[in-house]
Amino acid sequence: MMTIWPVSLMSISVSASKTVALSKPPRIGLVLGGGGARGVGHILMLEVLEELGVRPAAIAGTSIGAIYGAAFATGLPARLIRANTEEVLSQRFDLVRQLFAARQEPLQRIFNVLQLKSALFNPEALLDLLLPSQVPRTFDRLATPLKVVATDYYAQEAVVMSDGPLRSAVAASMALPMIFTPVEREGRVLMDGGLVNPLPFDVLGAAVDVTVAIDVSGMPRLPDGPGAAVPSAIEALVASSQILQRSIVTEKLKAGRPDMYIDVDVDRFHVLEFHRYREILAAAEPAKLKLRGQLSRLLGAETTEDLSMADKAPRRLGPPDATCN
Repeated sequence: MMTIWPVSLMSISVSASKTVALSKPPRIGLVLGGGGARGVGHILMLEVLEELGVRPAAIAGTSIGAIYGAAFATGLPARLIRANTEEVLSQRFDLVRQLFAARQEPLQRIFNVLQLKSALFNPEALLDLLLPSQVPRTFDRLATPLKVVATDYYAQEAVVMSDGPLRSAVAASMALPMIFTPVEREGRVLMDGGLVNPLPFDVLGAAVDVTVAIDVSGMPRLPDGPGAAVPSAIEALVASSQILQRSIVTEKLKAGRPDMYIDVDVDRFHVLEFHRYREILAAAEPAKLKLRGQLSRLLGAETTEDLSMADKAPRRLGPPDATCN
């Protein structure tokens, strides 16, 4: 029988050496980053937590991370979240899946028809297809506290939402420019949270003892064979958000790291390649094993120093000259 850890636990203490004594069990904060279709890999990370009997004390998510964060914060089991994803991407989501499966021509035709004046989809309508029916309409009905990150278009700053209507918050967080229309919420015009904070491990604060951040931002990868393939204009446009998100994450990691960082190797997948969800799940398996190992060590750790000493494996963090490894 699976054991679920309670949210209300003893607080942490900090010694002069900055070593933090972990509460038993520690309050774990789960952070799910943005990355479009690559975020399907989040499902495997949810499976690890469930297998180990870990229920996060709080969850934060951006873009597709907000979608899976909302589903997990509802209290849904990972197997149901996975089954819903597979059903959506193989059946109910078929028209959208076929559109996303194409690279340049279908998107280019639609952009021409729309004369670049409007986006392809209403994100709130799309959420009705993506989210399991059990996900509530408001934050206060969630089983686990959730924070969702979006970008304020006019203020040009991050907005962190944790109360009120849930679907409009998640829709705003996933509203990638040129693909989705911006969302108006409480007098603000909001769009994709990945533009400002694609991996929001800095928003949970004192609500948790240990922050576990899952990065699916990825980075463009050179194809096999001699020479570099030149992307089409549309491919470059879509990939630009990936480059931006990866750059933001890399700079954030230089300034400070989450307690546990998992970089899911899904680079080779396009942000809109939802039709390749089975391949994405397979590619995320090594990250699932790494997370299981790190969480298992965490469960036996007495302090954050123990946790740090236990995890000395090199991390894949993008640019070779990044100093945050």
